[in-house]
Amino acid sequence: MPTFERSIEIASPIQSVYDFHLDTRNAARIASDGQEFVSITGQFPLVEGGEVELKVKMKPMPGTQTWLVRVTELAEPVLVVDEMLKGPFAKFRHEHRFAPNAHGGTILTDHIEWALPGGAAGRLVAPIAAKLMEKSFVERQAATKRILEADAAAQS
Repeated sequence: MPTFERSIEIASPIQSVYDFHLDTRNAARIASDGQEFVSITGQFPLVEGGEVELKVKMKPMPGTQTWLVRVTELAEPVLVVDEMLKGPFAKFRHEHRFAPNAHGGTILTDHIEWALPGGAAGRLVAPIAAKLMEKSFVERQAATKRILEADAAAQS
């Protein structure tokens, strides 16, 4: 099963970065250029076992996809895990890991185990999906860094 992992340092306290990730509505604020979040419904802040429904437009494809995710693990302030129950992946388990850095900020790591549907055909297009995932998370992490560092600066 393919995995993806990427980390970024954010000059914001670990609790702030963790709390930001407890509100899935922030996905719309950090969406990559190829995504538009039409609606996000659920209980916020997230709770273990809670489910969130996201309506997403993936550009340039027509229509809206429905994604349903369940929060399967919370460990304050170091871990949020969600798993896709419905959506474009056969499997999608996303660990948001948070660790303090030496400067009072946070190292955010996105670790994803994923698989596409369609058996051999899905495996055939997996390299394309992997490139799109990397692009998306580079953009998402950069946006998260911008937002949280601006918030930290405003509170100083």
